[in-house]
Amino acid sequence: MNFKVRIVSFMLLLTLVVTTLNLTGCQPMSQPPTQASYQGAGVGAILGAVAGASLSPNNRWKGGAIGAALGAVSGYTLSQIQAQSANQAAYYNQPVQYQTTANNGVEGTVQAYPIGYNPYTGCKKVRIRTWQNGQLINDIVKEVCPAQ
Repeated sequence: MNFKVRIVSFMLLLTLVVTTLNLTGCQPMSQPPTQASYQGAGVGAILGAVAGASLSPNNRWKGGAIGAALGAVSGYTLSQIQAQSANQAAYYNQPVQYQTTANNGVEGTVQAYPIGYNPYTGCKKVRIRTWQNGQLINDIVKEVCPAQ
């Protein structure tokens, strides 16, 4: 593996680790896991495994396992924070923001704000945006329905 690929792989894994540490600090524990949480964990695990395996050429299984674990925690936590912020934005009908800064200066922000109402379903539409160090990494619109 050439030097440039190793640097890019290392930066990807470092980003996953820092994001995991940042987001676990504001992880809401009151909300039960959802399908989106499990999907976030799965996607995070896959990306983490690929990054970990590419960073550990001498022991790809070990690197992949560590990367998968860190990626799963990061993906799960991010999806839980996004769900919590969307629910709060819909319930209070105002913007919600979660923000954290790690010791190394990496900043993470999740914002959710209501953008409309669907009269047919009785659900509110909420836009959720996620930033890392000022760079937008996720922008989704989700329908939040009242509890039955």
